[in-house]
Amino acid sequence: MSAAAVIILRRKKFIRSFAEQGATSPDRAISFADVGMRRSWIFDRMVSRGVFVGLDHDRFYLNQEAARAFLAAQRRRVLTVAGILLVVSVIVVIVLRAFGW
Repeated sequence: MSAAAVIILRRKKFIRSFAEQGATSPDRAISFADVGMRRSWIFDRMVSRGVFVGLDHDRFYLNQEAARAFLAAQRRRVLTVAGILLVVSVIVVIVLRAFGW
């Protein structure tokens, strides 16, 4: 599995874990111990994007609207890269055929 795929899966796991625990508002904030996960740079990046909101050093809650926007942007990036790779592949095939390869 590629590093990008691992990052995508970890992001979704963070979101799913907090949602399943009901940590979707300040009064329902939880710590990492509550979801059985450890804090990582992936999570910190999501905090900086507003997906998770910290109340203190160890308690966070999921901002569902920001999470939806974050995942939608992630899907757009993946589709954009896939589209670019497809176009480049088609161009390479056309050029190779034009030169008789």
